[in-house]
Amino acid sequence: MFKKFLLLFAIACTFGTIAHSQDTTELKKPKVEFSGFLRLDYWYDSRMNAESLDGLFIFYPLPIKLDADLVDINANDAINALALGTRLRTNITMPKVFNAKPSILVEADFTGMSTIVHMRFRHAFAKFVWNNGTELNAGLTWHPMFVTEVFPHVASLNTGAPFQSFNRSPQITIKQPLAPGLKLILSALSQSDYKNIGPEFDNTKPISSVNYQRYSLVPNLHAQLQYANKAITAGLAADYKNQRPLLVTRSITTPANTYSTNERIKSLSYMAYLKVQTGLLTAKFKGMLGQNLADHLMLGGYAVSTIENLTGKQTYTPLNHVFAQANFTYGKNIMPGIFIGYAKNLGASDNVVNDGNKIYARGADIAQLYRITPNLTYKNKSLTLIAEVEHTIAAYGTIDLTQKAKVINTTNVSNTRALIVVQYDF
Repeated sequence: MFKKFLLLFAIACTFGTIAHSQDTTELKKPKVEFSGFLRLDYWYDSRMNAESLDGLFIFYPLPIKLDADLVDINANDAINALALGTRLRTNITMPKVFNAKPSILVEADFTGMSTIVHMRFRHAFAKFVWNNGTELNAGLTWHPMFVTEVFPHVASLNTGAPFQSFNRSPQITIKQPLAPGLKLILSALSQSDYKNIGPEFDNTKPISSVNYQRYSLVPNLHAQLQYANKAITAGLAADYKNQRPLLVTRSITTPANTYSTNERIKSLSYMAYLKVQTGLLTAKFKGMLGQNLADHLMLGGYAVSTIENLTGKQTYTPLNHVFAQANFTYGKNIMPGIFIGYAKNLGASDNVVNDGNKIYARGADIAQLYRITPNLTYKNKSLTLIAEVEHTIAAYGTIDLTQKAKVINTTNVSNTRALIVVQYDF
């Protein structure tokens, strides 16, 4: 499959560039436009959560953690307000090159921490579009599994994560029309801010690192077919990752000896989606069967399957998850909506070693995850107001290492977030 993917990618790139190889660069100055928005999030949480950005981005409620008096330490509610979601965007239209219309998008936001605010790149990429519809993107932007055409309408900055992909990655992506309304999307991606969880040599704690992808010498490969017309957008996709968790291992029997290793964790994910627009009603559906999707801020990862005592070398097995979501909105200026998300842990593909520290994943002890999010949006020209209630239930349990890391004996915990968002576009 890997060789076929590379062949398809090479053919598409060749078609999109060599077929338009005549350099017709025009002597025009670039046209620069600035835009963005001011955004304030104000919220209440009924429980402590797995989160980032001072709670601006939440995943799911934390498990029960009892103190000496059997009081749940994580059962604390909280409020907060932040304007870190504010963004600045620069769109630059460039003179023609290779008979294509090029443009550059650079977007930054302030979502560091409230105590150490800093700007970061959200998007920084160039786009080339030819008259026949061929499009080439190069730079940092949304991962193709995010699917900008069908991402859910919610107030929360997580936009439906961890039930759907939230990932921006450096990439080269070609979008090639095949027939009216139908196009093929091929991507080769690396990692930056959004990275996988894995081991570190001589460190028992999991870390997040881009090195697992860097040293594999194999980019994240993605293929997608998308059909779109005025009423329907639908697509199917496959996503392949080949990563190298460790460069060196340590002998179990002779700890002074270390050995070079080239063992890989290979993972394959599938995705299907559908958007239907009829009048003022918009319905969006998305489903994924995913492996090792921690870099997408979703549940998942992988585990060590075997360890060789003499060299300490390891083999790996991916954790499998099912994700499903539905989103409905109705209206234009006043728009009620609802988001429903579900995630299920299916366990690992193969047996795992009898060591819980050898699982590198997000939410490995969660068997199932549910979310229901009703909201109401009001729009008046550049001003948008959204009121939302996000209720998330996580079924925590014990990881059964004898049953491919499946989660058993679960207990539900929940968080309710009441959120108000004020956004002013410019």
